[in-house]
Amino acid sequence: MSPCGGGSAAARSPGYSHTPGAGLLAILVAVDGPPDVLSDVSLSAHMIQHLLLQLVAPPLLLLAAPLSLLLRADPPWLPRRALVRLLRSRTVRVLSHPATVLGLFTVVLVGSHLTPLYNLALEHEWLHEIEHVAFFVTALLFWWPAIGVDPAPHRLSYPGRLLYLLLDMPLMAYLGLAIANSSRILYPHYAVHLPPWGASALQDQGVAGTIMWVSGTFTMIPAMAVVFLRWLDEDARKQARLEARQDGLPHDPAPATAPAPPFRSAVP
Repeated sequence: MSPCGGGSAAARSPGYSHTPGAGLLAILVAVDGPPDVLSDVSLSAHMIQHLLLQLVAPPLLLLAAPLSLLLRADPPWLPRRALVRLLRSRTVRVLSHPATVLGLFTVVLVGSHLTPLYNLALEHEWLHEIEHVAFFVTALLFWWPAIGVDPAPHRLSYPGRLLYLLLDMPLMAYLGLAIANSSRILYPHYAVHLPPWGASALQDQGVAGTIMWVSGTFTMIPAMAVVFLRWLDEDARKQARLEARQDGLPHDPAPATAPAPPFRSAVP
């Protein structure tokens, strides 16, 4: 029997087979592509880099159900029992709670953009790297309960997932509009490091804020649409199985797009 109670949704759904490669590509572009090359002289390029690490790579990686795959594979460098103990630990349960995750994601996002920390990270490479790790890790935690593919200590219902994603939209919109509409240069580093295409620091800052606002909105809307469609699909399959049982017909015991089983089913 599968350690995940029949296998994860991602393992059974071919539609998710390319998401880990796309997620890794997004990380590669962010940390070693044009956004990284231009991040020192352009806030808009820097914003694209951060959004790739927060809004693009994490959900794509999580759609591949990496925890379920690790539980099934039981690699020697991370034994299945050790991973189960880690997932069941109090630390993971607290850190993965939707309220905790939403708070961490908000604090990191607001604290990095509306405090001197952002400019300090531009001046100190080691702090810049820590900032990137914080963005990526908190984004992984944020998307985990929303994607709902891997086993998790806390399971959100489909309406709960929609509300959870909806709560993030005002945050991204507020930050983006605050940056775009500012009449002063928020990060002094960019006052003396100008974009090579001739834009002023303030113009580039306006573009960066607009990118955050638009990207935040147009990432959450498709994510909510995916959650809603999965909700409809699961309800339709449940109804089909119920009708099949009533008619005495065979039915599919493991629907291809059903979410992963509850967290407890990951334990032997």
